[in-house]
Amino acid sequence: MSSSTRLGCGRDIDEVWANIDAPPTPHELTCPFCGAARDSLHELERATAALRSADDEDPQLQAGPQVIARILEVARSEARRSRRLPLSKPRPGQVSDELTVSEQAVAAVVRRTGDRHGGLQVRRCSIDLVTAAPAVDGPGPDDEEVPESGVPSDVRVTLRVSVRSDVAIPLLTRELRAAVMEVVDREVGINVVGVDVAVEDVHDA
Repeated sequence: MSSSTRLGCGRDIDEVWANIDAPPTPHELTCPFCGAARDSLHELERATAALRSADDEDPQLQAGPQVIARILEVARSEARRSRRLPLSKPRPGQVSDELTVSEQAVAAVVRRTGDRHGGLQVRRCSIDLVTAAPAVDGPGPDDEEVPESGVPSDVRVTLRVSVRSDVAIPLLTRELRAAVMEVVDREVGINVVGVDVAVEDVHDA
């Protein structure tokens, strides 16, 4: 059998690499092919460690606060992946057969919409299902309005953003709210009843 990683003695280079941190075997002590391979692999290991150390100390290769914030937000989104939102307003007795969408999927649509707006960066996004508050002094259970089948669910979107220093914040947030409502309705099929936008930072133009 021929192999590009096969040494002249018949061993595979992977076998040498697997033993690289241990003392050489009796075969490796006397085999010129394995001895040369170990020397090359040790040299490669030292060069890789040096490059990794240089990268760790190079400020140009360090992640900035915005990159770190985005990474953490993605991690949080993954953690919320199991949270499901019903596509339609639930009806009495409807529990298991309703269609749902993950909060992460809706947040991804919102984020993409926000990122298309020049002048802002979406840092955090959360989606909350809006349900009717229970009546305190209103009609009894028999008189409560039962939602029709297939009526889109209501959600509220909360965004925390950073805006560019040269943009008009009221106009930008107004356009963002309208765009989020339109895109989520069109692409997901649920109703955004409100978009809360919190500007938590300003970045350079």
